[in-house]
Amino acid sequence: IMDGPLWLRWVALAVFIAAGVTDFLDGYYARIWDQQSAFGRMLDPIADKLLVASCLLILAADGIIHGWTLWAAIVILCREILVSGLREYLAGLRVSVPVTRLAKWKTTVQLIAIGFLLAGDAGDQV
Repeated sequence: IMDGPLWLRWVALAVFIAAGVTDFLDGYYARIWDQQSAFGRMLDPIADKLLVASCLLILAADGIIHGWTLWAAIVILCREILVSGLREYLAGLRVSVPVTRLAKWKTTVQLIAIGFLLAGDAGDQV
C-alpha cells in the first residue's frame, strides 16, 4: 500500500469499513430477528480478531507501525489470542463468558484507530 498511489489507501479503507459495518449489521440483525446460533456466536469474535490481526500485520509489514508502536500491535494480538484461548478453555468447562458492552466498545475503538492508520497519508491530504 505504501509504495502505490494514494487512491489505493482509499480502496483499502473502503474494504476495511465495509468489513466492519457488515460485521456490526450481522450481529445487530441476528439479535433483533432472534436468529442467533451457537456457531454464529463462535464465529463472530473470530471474524473480529482476524480482521484486526490481518490489518495490524499488513500495517507492520508496510512499515506504517514500527519501532515502539509495533509493541502496541503485539500486545493487541497477544490479548486477542489469550482471550480466545480462555474462552475455548471455559467453554470446555461449560462456563459461558458473554461479550460485554465494554468489549464491544473496545472493538469499535480498535477498528476506528486501524481505519485511521489505513488511510494514512491519503487522510492527511483531506
